[in-house]
Amino acid sequence: MSDLKDFTVNASQIAVLLMLSTERIRQLVNAGYIPKIGKGKYAVIDAVQGYIRFLRDEEKQASKSAADSGLKAARQREVELRIAREEGRLVDMEDVEAVVSNVFATLRAELTGIPAAVTRDVKLRAEIEKGLNGAFARSQGKFREAGEALRSGSDPLGADGENDS
Repeated sequence: MSDLKDFTVNASQIAVLLMLSTERIRQLVNAGYIPKIGKGKYAVIDAVQGYIRFLRDEEKQASKSAADSGLKAARQREVELRIAREEGRLVDMEDVEAVVSNVFATLRAELTGIPAAVTRDVKLRAEIEKGLNGAFARSQGKFREAGEALRSGSDPLGADGENDS
């Protein structure tokens, strides 16, 4: 090992050894990664180890920068979501479900009285109630499917864009 420590080279030789330009070698020397041992002389082992230290520092910087970037993006997304919520462009699915359930309950209560108001015929009234109950069940099923689609990021109206209206 002491043989390598005693082996000295100039900047051009280090550049060839490390596959860098002599200008880059000067930059590494000025940054303190490669120490001089005399005028224009460098120990080979110091040059190689200095370059390895430089590469490790660069890798740490890149890793830290990537982590900072990810955090910055997450904070930006959080701000965008908060603004969208405040502007009324974003609502909580639980709130939407509560409102729609309330509207369905009100509609059901209103429509349930129609068969009795329309006819005194018990069979006809039962037939109308059966039709209304079927419509309510289908509507509730559609609502449930649409909610699941919204949660999963799918199209709530169906893949083909049809919406039975």
